[in-house]
Amino acid sequence: MKRARVLMTGAAVTLSLSLSLGAAACTSGVTPPPRASTARASAASASAAAALHGPAAAKPLSPLVVGVNLYLNKNYPIAQVEDFGARDLKYIARTLKLKAVSIAWDYNVPSPSSDTVTASASRTPTIADLAALTSIARSYGLRVEYRVLYAVNNSDSRGGSIQPINLNAWLNSLLTAEAPALELAQREHVSEFIAGTEMVSIDQSPLWGGFFARAARIFHGTLSYASWGGRSGLGGFFSPRRRLLPLGYFGASAYPPVDLPPTASVAQLTAAWVAFLRQAPARLLRLTALDEVGIPAVAGAYRAPYRWDGLGHPRLDPAIQANWYKAACLAADLVHVRAIYFWSAVLSSDPASTRPSLEGFEGHQATEAAIRSCS
Repeated sequence: MKRARVLMTGAAVTLSLSLSLGAAACTSGVTPPPRASTARASAASASAAAALHGPAAAKPLSPLVVGVNLYLNKNYPIAQVEDFGARDLKYIARTLKLKAVSIAWDYNVPSPSSDTVTASASRTPTIADLAALTSIARSYGLRVEYRVLYAVNNSDSRGGSIQPINLNAWLNSLLTAEAPALELAQREHVSEFIAGTEMVSIDQSPLWGGFFARAARIFHGTLSYASWGGRSGLGGFFSPRRRLLPLGYFGASAYPPVDLPPTASVAQLTAAWVAFLRQAPARLLRLTALDEVGIPAVAGAYRAPYRWDGLGHPRLDPAIQANWYKAACLAADLVHVRAIYFWSAVLSSDPASTRPSLEGFEGHQATEAAIRSCS
C-alpha cells in the first residue's frame, strides 16, 4: 500500500528542531502546565530514569513477544468490522501462528498547527468496533495492545510536522479523544496502550509528563509511546541523541537504512539490524518494543525500507521482504527487546487475495513463513 501512515515529521525534519522545541515553547504562546502537572512531569521523568537503572531493568528476560499491527484504516459499520476482524484475526492466529496483535487506528488532527485532536467520522473506529475486535482476538488466545496513530486533515498525505500553537491544549485534547479507548483498555485488561506515534516535532516536551500521569489514572496497564526510530544523520530513538519520554517502558518504529544489495544474506542483514539497535544501551533495549517493522518487497528497499511507494519498481521481489523480516526477528531476539510487531495487516485487506501488494505481507508466502519462524 501507499504507506497507510507516514512519519509525522517527514524526512526533512531535523533533529535540532525536536531538541529545541521545549525551549521554543517558552516563547511560542504554549500555556504552561499547572504546578501539579509540572510536579507529575518531574516524577514521571524520574521514574523513566529509575526504569533504566533500577529493579525493572534487573528482571529476568522474558520471551520475545511477536505480533503484527492490525490497522483500521476506515470507520466501517460494526457488522463489517466483525466480519473483517473474524477473518483477519483468524489469519493472524492460525496462519501466522502469532500470539499477539496490536490494534492500530488514527485520530484526526485538522491541520499541523491545530490545537485539537478528534475522532474522525470516516476513519476512527468506534469503541464498539474496538471492543468487538478485542473480543475476537481474545477468542483466538491473542495478547491485545492498542496503538494510536494520527492523520492530518483526515488524510494519508502527511508531509508536514505537527506543531500546535498551544501544545498544552493539544495534549488536553488528545487525552479527551483517547479517554474512551483508555477506559475500554482498562475494562478489557488490554496489555499495553501506545498513546502516540512518531511525533518528533513535539514529543520532546516536558508537557508529556502531565499527559501520561493523567492517562495512567484511566488505564492502569502498560502505557508507552512509539518513538521515531531514526536514521543516519537525523538522530532518533536508536541513536546517542535520543531523549526519553517520562515512561517506564518504551517503544519505537524501526526502519534502518542498510547499504546492502538485494542479494545480501540473512546473516548480513541481521548484523546490520543488530548494529542499528545497539545504538541504544542494553538496559533500555530490554524495556523497548519495536512497535513497527516493515519493508516493501522490492529490490533496493534495504537502502530505504521506509519508502512505501515501491521505489518506482513495479515488480515484486518476495525474498527482499522475507529476509528482512527474518533478520529483524533474529536481531530483536539477540539484543533482547521486549517485543516486535510487523506492519501491517489492514482490516479491509483479504489475506487470501491472489494479488498481494508490494508493501503488505499478506499472501507473501516467504514472508508469512518468516513471521511464523519468528514466533
